[in-house]
Amino acid sequence: MCFLVCLLCISTSLRAWGGGGQEASADPRWAILVFGSSGDPELQQRYLKELSDLRALLEGTLGLPHGQVYALFDDPKASPAQIQYQSTKENLAKVCREIAARSGADDTVFVFFDGHGSFDGKTYKLNLVGLDPAAEELAAMLYSVPARRFLVVNNTSCSGASVAAFSGKGKVVVAATRSGNEKLVTRLAGYFIEAFAGNNADVDKNGRVSIFEAFDYAAHKVEAYYTKEGSLPTEHPVLNDNGDEQALSLADAEGRSNLLARTSYLDRGSPLLAGGSSPESQALAKEAQLLEKQIEVLKSAKDELSEEEYMKRLEELLLKLADVQARLRKK
Repeated sequence: MCFLVCLLCISTSLRAWGGGGQEASADPRWAILVFGSSGDPELQQRYLKELSDLRALLEGTLGLPHGQVYALFDDPKASPAQIQYQSTKENLAKVCREIAARSGADDTVFVFFDGHGSFDGKTYKLNLVGLDPAAEELAAMLYSVPARRFLVVNNTSCSGASVAAFSGKGKVVVAATRSGNEKLVTRLAGYFIEAFAGNNADVDKNGRVSIFEAFDYAAHKVEAYYTKEGSLPTEHPVLNDNGDEQALSLADAEGRSNLLARTSYLDRGSPLLAGGSSPESQALAKEAQLLEKQIEVLKSAKDELSEEEYMKRLEELLLKLADVQARLRKK
């Protein structure tokens, strides 16, 4: 308990050394973009555009270093400047080993899968060039990286069947389908990327888009798409948060205030911390960032507290954060 209290008082943490004898990166964020075997020229162009749009956002607005964004595609020659590897099981394992050697426990890894998945009633597999890894194999590769925080977005068909394998403490998992039985091409990926463009999904107006806001935005867009088409939806996005026993539908997730996804971001911090704002706004932004870190630590330590104590502390922190964000919006 004392350990938890100490953690909640920390505003910044010392960077640790990464594995493999290399010094950890100065930026604690990594991205792995995996676009599997498209199987169709038209789909391949769609996936290539999504990769390009996402990479531009990550390295542009969100400020990830170019060397910490890894992209795998079925045909690397389609855009050599943006794609490092062909999307094979072996190359994905290679990327994970490289990140493991360069990252530390306090880092965050964003993983974005797109393309086709399959489900035979028991096992989910991601369709790559060559051998198709099962969800359990993918999770083992990814989680060999020492980072404690993973943000996994699986946009493939049948992706709902992969959620259980990716779920765990410190992991936020988004899937395009609620089960492995939704087997058609999905739409979630494009809307998820769109959520970050121009801060489209920034509902609380804090200048940032959380993973929850992106999920909420994209899931509503998916619903609207099928309504406009006048067809039954063939995908139902879900969210699994911090090792929840089951994935949450959009309606269920919207009713949960204690989600790790609500304080999980792809950027490094409030844009107000970058300068160009008043000293008061800077102070408020720093306070908001500290509260967000405290909420993350509290959620990760949920099992150490009684439900009553956990909810009491969480409510106190969320109320403080809401107050700070409200004052920020008035600036």
